[in-house]
Amino acid sequence: MQSSLAIADTAYVTDLGEFHLRSGASTRHRIMRMLPSGTEVEVIAEDKDNGYTQVRLSDNTIGFILSRYLQEEPAARERLTAIQTRLNELQQEPGQLAAKLSKLEIEHAALKTAYEKTLRRKEQLDRELIEIQRAAANVVDITQERASLQENIALLTGKVGELEQENLVLRNRDQQRWFLIGATVAGGGVVLGLMLPYLRLRRRANSWSNF
Repeated sequence: MQSSLAIADTAYVTDLGEFHLRSGASTRHRIMRMLPSGTEVEVIAEDKDNGYTQVRLSDNTIGFILSRYLQEEPAARERLTAIQTRLNELQQEPGQLAAKLSKLEIEHAALKTAYEKTLRRKEQLDRELIEIQRAAANVVDITQERASLQENIALLTGKVGELEQENLVLRNRDQQRWFLIGATVAGGGVVLGLMLPYLRLRRRANSWSNF
């Protein structure tokens, strides 16, 4: 390695070939597996005296590899592969972007249609609200008119009662007057009945005096 790696740093196997992962920090330890170039490892510890670094693989396997076969950046071949992959993605992006743009245009048209529909519905609701407000105002006017009519009816009812009372009084007075007239006539008849015999006798007396 060109520089020392700190513990828990990520390191990569160089692109010079495949290298031994051993069970210990020497060639006397058994080979656990071969690590291809570009393999990503986690640095656990580095022994600068014997030139080995203890590493952990992605499957949690722990072993030792010569430090000179590790580097801080991915291998050139891996970087080239990544660049090629990214280039392929970029070449595909125009078509993907066109598809996304078409999808967005469709969504925009749908949203515009929904907005216009919502706007028309709002205008309809506004008109209905105006009609309801007018109807409510008419109800208030009708209620006020009804209250006024009820007051007039109550007033007229009172006047009718007063007129009926006055009529009753007048009828009583009229009855009393006719009663008095009847009584007077009856009294006159009695007086006349009493006077008639006297008048007859007087006429006879006058007749006799003429002889």
